[in-house]
Amino acid sequence: METGVRSQERSGWLEASGLPHVLRTLGLAVHPAKIGLAFAALLLTFVLGGFMDFIWVGAGGGVGETAIDAFVTARQLDRNFDEPDGSFGVFRVFIAHERRAVRAFLGSSLPGTSLAAGTPVADYVESHAFTGPLQSLVSMGYGVLWLVRHHPFFFLIFGFLSLVLWALAGGAICRIAAVQFAKDEKLTLKQGLDYARGKLFGGFVLAPCIPIIFILVIAALMFLVGLAFWVPYFGDLVGAVLFSATIIGGFLIAVLIVGLFVGGSLFWPAVATEGSDAFDSFSRSLAYPLSKPWKAVLYAVLAIVFASLCWVLVNLFTYLALSVTRGVVGFGTAPFDAMMHDVDGGSMRKLDLLWPMGGPNALYISPQWGRLGVNERFSAVFIWAYVHTVIGLVWAFLFSFYFCGSTVVYFLLRRDVDGTELDEVQMDEEPLPETSGAPPPASAAPSAP
Repeated sequence: METGVRSQERSGWLEASGLPHVLRTLGLAVHPAKIGLAFAALLLTFVLGGFMDFIWVGAGGGVGETAIDAFVTARQLDRNFDEPDGSFGVFRVFIAHERRAVRAFLGSSLPGTSLAAGTPVADYVESHAFTGPLQSLVSMGYGVLWLVRHHPFFFLIFGFLSLVLWALAGGAICRIAAVQFAKDEKLTLKQGLDYARGKLFGGFVLAPCIPIIFILVIAALMFLVGLAFWVPYFGDLVGAVLFSATIIGGFLIAVLIVGLFVGGSLFWPAVATEGSDAFDSFSRSLAYPLSKPWKAVLYAVLAIVFASLCWVLVNLFTYLALSVTRGVVGFGTAPFDAMMHDVDGGSMRKLDLLWPMGGPNALYISPQWGRLGVNERFSAVFIWAYVHTVIGLVWAFLFSFYFCGSTVVYFLLRRDVDGTELDEVQMDEEPLPETSGAPPPASAAPSAP
């Protein structure tokens, strides 16, 4: 009897922690439809960014490769930053910085790596863990701040188009994940996209914009109070009286910024789960974490640690698979060191010349194209496309994990705050199945006796 009570208590604590449900995120994330949606969104994002870089650099808007690093250093030292011109695209520099910050965040979020000291896994993880998780998040924010302050026009165009693109893909992923988590039913890719398209602008696009719109409106009113001080005599009186309102406005903006940071990942899961509009999603996403802050922190920590572990394992497995491919095919290009290429006084296998590879952190390094002939460039281009497709699928898995994990956390917080069961999700009414052929004949009336 006592053993049964203890077992029930342990299961109760385990259920309250949300760990069993957070662990389901991996199964939700590896769904081919979700990874396919994330991969397509990633590909289109890079196409959009590359096209805008082509236009900006062509118009003389290139930047230096280390522009963001110089910006971060200037901010930390409280110095003015004058961005010099360069030959790199804005998107290229921005995405490279954010990618490094994400890798550092995931690597530093995995505790206890010293237990595997001296192993390839530990070397790989420690190479990412040169900063703490909070510092990595701040680094991501600096990248966005650099884009907003020094390239606002680029930010507005790229940000809006990317928001629409990811609202469609991310909304579909969240919808598929919500139904799969609650009902254990897998929607098709078309069903997920149809749902996201139906709630695209009124839900998925508008939801993250609401706090930003509120912040801009409040900031504009505070700005007008500041302008009032320019009016002689009368402006000082009005500005002094209204200054208390600006302090309240500052607190409201701070609350909105904190709410955007804490509940921003719940905006799209709320729309996908409840079928609600953007305002309901915004209110739920802020109310749930603020009502149960410690539960929100617990779920976030569990999800981040689990995501970091899965990311490291997937990345290392991908490195192993590509290394095996490169080793076997490379041996075929130069069996027993035969038919080696002479490069800078040394010898190199042909595949090494076409596909340089540095390790788990550098699955692909661009070859020196000037050394390649026409036929070798043809092969190198195809190898580039294949390897980058694999790398894109790895990052697509990470995005799928993020959206699925956010959906799971939303279900758990909704249960804790509203008492809603985990199997409750808004379902659209399915159309009645169409019958084929002629309708069944009506039964004959019984004959009179």
